[in-house]
Amino acid sequence: MDPRNSIVLVGLSHRTAPLALRERYVVSTADLARTLASLRSLEGVEECFVLSTCNRTEAIVVGSRGRDLVGATRAQLFRNADAAATYAFEDVAAVIHAFRVASGLDSLVLGESEVLAQWKRGVEAAACANTLGPVLRPLLQQALHAGKRVRTETSLGQGSLSVARIGVDLAARVFGTFEDESALVIGAGETGLLVAQHLKERGIGSLTLANRTVERAVEAAREFGARACGLDALVPELARADLVVACVEAGTPPVETRHFDRRAVSRRDKPLLVLDLSVPRAVASDVAKLSPNLLVYDLDDLQKVVRENEHGRVVAAEDSTVILVAEIHKYMTSRTYSAFTPAIADMRRRFEEIREKTLDAHSGARSDAREVQLAHELTKRLLDAALEQMKAGARSVSSEAALEMEYRRFLENL
Repeated sequence: MDPRNSIVLVGLSHRTAPLALRERYVVSTADLARTLASLRSLEGVEECFVLSTCNRTEAIVVGSRGRDLVGATRAQLFRNADAAATYAFEDVAAVIHAFRVASGLDSLVLGESEVLAQWKRGVEAAACANTLGPVLRPLLQQALHAGKRVRTETSLGQGSLSVARIGVDLAARVFGTFEDESALVIGAGETGLLVAQHLKERGIGSLTLANRTVERAVEAAREFGARACGLDALVPELARADLVVACVEAGTPPVETRHFDRRAVSRRDKPLLVLDLSVPRAVASDVAKLSPNLLVYDLDDLQKVVRENEHGRVVAAEDSTVILVAEIHKYMTSRTYSAFTPAIADMRRRFEEIREKTLDAHSGARSDAREVQLAHELTKRLLDAALEQMKAGARSVSSEAALEMEYRRFLENL
């Protein structure tokens, strides 16, 4: 590993860009391998990783061109996007941001529970695309470990929160209780199943799961004691639903105005609530205009609910600082030490050469087994002592105290 290589992170998220912009730059599961390959092909890029979720798309690249990698990565991943809607971090700042993302500390829902699974899927995709190397592989694994520690060792892990949970909380404000309501969840992926789980826990009267692959809907519905259907049954299912939650990955919105009976919606004695938890959005923008009795909320609307619930979690997030600083310091130390690998190999070779020459000069062919054993033991101990000094030097490059100051400066500039 070349110690001169830079770590660069470029992205956009709910902090910097509205949903209408975020959905333009979502990297779908089907496109992930191609996107990784395109980043890896950029001049100077040696490793890369892409994370694309409902509230962020970002890439981490490692290469020799330093600052130039920021512009090249931004142009490749966010072509035609206003630079002000994106962010970029380098080296230590990039590592800090990555660890915070993996820990759920930069999520729309602070401490949300889905990011670790999303992070693991991103790592698996990059590994399959062969875009990980000696810098990113340990960084991503250490960040994953840090995220698990934050969730298990701080109060952020108590009372699992997610976009799905916040969406159901918002629906509860409209309906109060769910016993007399009928819900349609569109999408049987991770978020859709979480929504279904929360609705069942709150006693939803009737639950239907709709999915592009009907078999997947049937399998999921069996788990929740729900009905199942394909997306071709949206018209009759929307007509009987009180709550609709869309959680699908699609290039074009699968829920359109043609799926709704405008007159029936207007005659309802209570609102039809549609929650769109998808990026790109799964509900066409003109659906909200059909009737005042049809309420459509997307992820940007959910931010208001999130802010009301966030104060206690902001306080709890402070507990994660010690954990993250320690884990980041471990990674930075190991990276510095890894840069010594060529020197260590050369040192080992030189020690062994000197040992053999000394034995030959002292005893020649007459060296007995005891002398050879002592010479090998002395070489090993001297090499171990030298390596300990190198490790101590690596640890002292940036102390935990200095790293904590840098971490807090990072937070102040968010």
